[in-house]
Amino acid sequence: MRAAPERSRCENLNHQRSTAPVRHCPGCGGVVNQGIDSKSCSETLHATARRQRAAYCVDCGAQLIFDR
Repeated sequence: MRAAPERSRCENLNHQRSTAPVRHCPGCGGVVNQGIDSKSCSETLHATARRQRAAYCVDCGAQLIFDR
């Protein structure tokens, strides 16, 4: 029997960068740069990120878009 494949990272290139410019990945919410402090965000900033189609906030990692 074949082993189940491991879950791969999302396709966002920030996962491959040694110094990503954001703390969290906008595609999966995972931390891509621990050297950047987490910020507290406002609903206004989250609304802007949603309009830019980010699934997760790059500053605090909160999920912005939920599947229906």
